[in-house]
Amino acid sequence: MRATAPPAPRLAPRAGVRAAFTGRSHGNVSLLVGDGDALAARRGLGDLVGVAADRTVFMEQVHGTAVGLAVATDAGRGLTAHADAIAGVDALVTAEPELALVVLTADCVPVLLAGERAVGAAHAGRRGLLDGVVEATVAALCAMGEQPEHLVALIGPAVGGCCYELPGNEVDAAAAALPQVRACTRWGTPSIDLTAGVDAALRRAGVRRRAAAEVCTRCGAADWFSHRAATDRREPQAEPGRQASVIALSAAEPGADPQGLPPGLHWLA
Repeated sequence: MRATAPPAPRLAPRAGVRAAFTGRSHGNVSLLVGDGDALAARRGLGDLVGVAADRTVFMEQVHGTAVGLAVATDAGRGLTAHADAIAGVDALVTAEPELALVVLTADCVPVLLAGERAVGAAHAGRRGLLDGVVEATVAALCAMGEQPEHLVALIGPAVGGCCYELPGNEVDAAAAALPQVRACTRWGTPSIDLTAGVDAALRRAGVRRRAAAEVCTRCGAADWFSHRAATDRREPQAEPGRQASVIALSAAEPGADPQGLPPGLHWLA
């Protein structure tokens, strides 16, 4: 998978919705891992999607499948203290205007979903993906009145199958549940492709409009935070940290759906 430059940070997956992906250039956004002024980086996330800093909502992210509903009173949860994030969930949905949902990743897959009246954000690591966090998030949006065929999905920067090496028995177990994840590293060993798995899960859930970042966080560790680059002792190595993916409904209508995607993302068949 190519290690391209980061995609343009501000996206409009459909009318009335704003989304953004950050990387190393924005700064580490984790309060638990890595260096830098994480609080300042977190406060800057709202501006990327046109909301106030205290209108962002963070989640605990426990590699599960639980989906939380974010409401107006959740604004600011987790912004300054991880313990205040919405507990026990790996996905959030909301129909509240100008409330930004935040996913933190460093190789796992961030999935942003834009509906006609609601949005969602999911953290899809290997375990959560195989257990159904993507489908659970789509189902939560459908429970709010959305139709899966009308959703737009943005699959953010994640480790590629080119670098996500795992023991062969673990790859076999993952592929038994989701065959599309089976892959091979650049050096010829078994691996899994999380982005391909997320795409398959979205298709299985009925989401037709799907776009993905053309990037492997491990290959592109100069631009993206990567847990593997920080820990696997392969070159190149990189400092630890987390990037953010953010999505919000806009109170002000930004116009019609865009005709294309910015550099670094592509539509999936």
